[in-house]
Amino acid sequence: MVLTNATVVTRMTSPRRLIQWLALTVCALAAVPVAMATLMRAMDLPELTASADQIVVGDVLSTESAWDSGHRNIYSTIEISVQESWKGATPGDGRIRIRQLGGTVGDIEMTVHGMARFAPGERALLFLHQARVVGMGQGKRAVHWDSAGKRWLADAPDGASVGGVDVKGKPRTAESEAPETLVRLRERVRALVGR
Repeated sequence: MVLTNATVVTRMTSPRRLIQWLALTVCALAAVPVAMATLMRAMDLPELTASADQIVVGDVLSTESAWDSGHRNIYSTIEISVQESWKGATPGDGRIRIRQLGGTVGDIEMTVHGMARFAPGERALLFLHQARVVGMGQGKRAVHWDSAGKRWLADAPDGASVGGVDVKGKPRTAESEAPETLVRLRERVRALVGR
């Protein structure tokens, strides 16, 4: 039910009506599901590739979270062991450190909806710009071994908590993608990079 200002004024003429209206409002607000999302421009593979200065397949070695110097925000540092480099230079030690907003310190968790999540031991394809994941969760694709097909597969980007908009700012629904072989995805990305 949508109430206009004029409707609210006429319904609040008695204390009983006011209490009923407040109770109805509280119940209506409690029934509304909370949407946890970040609104940003949806990016396809050519945009992710063009925006990245590094594209790598790597294994997550560790994740560490800590407060910033002002004790206002929690940042996580993720250490990645590079297995393949598709764009950009690989550091001499073969490791990349990503820093991003969000994480857990003690009993306090800071969540940024739409941000890529990492777990030690997982393998991922990463689109990075200055050691940050491009397009939040869009720039990370989980990579897993398909034992039946004896091949590596890259999942679609995790855009479940990112509301997409097109270049004109209009909402855009992300198309669901099936897992793609890492070999085929590597060919597509390298064609876009020009290798």
